[in-house]
Amino acid sequence: MADTIRGKLTEAGNAISEGAQKVGNRVAEKAEEAKDWAKEKMHKAQNRTDQAAQRGENAAEEARQDAKAKGDNCGCS
Repeated sequence: MADTIRGKLTEAGNAISEGAQKVGNRVAEKAEEAKDWAKEKMHKAQNRTDQAAQRGENAAEEARQDAKAKGDNCGCS
């Protein structure tokens, strides 16, 4: 415990600094969590988009194969 005003001010400053550091660390942790959450959601959305595109490509290929099997030679590719 400080006996002088200067010592008390130093202690108060240190306490404020420690509190600010704790708050800063907590904010950084939450920002990292938010970034990770957003990255996960982006990857899930990209995967759904890729799957939908693949289903479309598969359907188009099946249609081409069906047309070819039926002898439909319209010149479509």
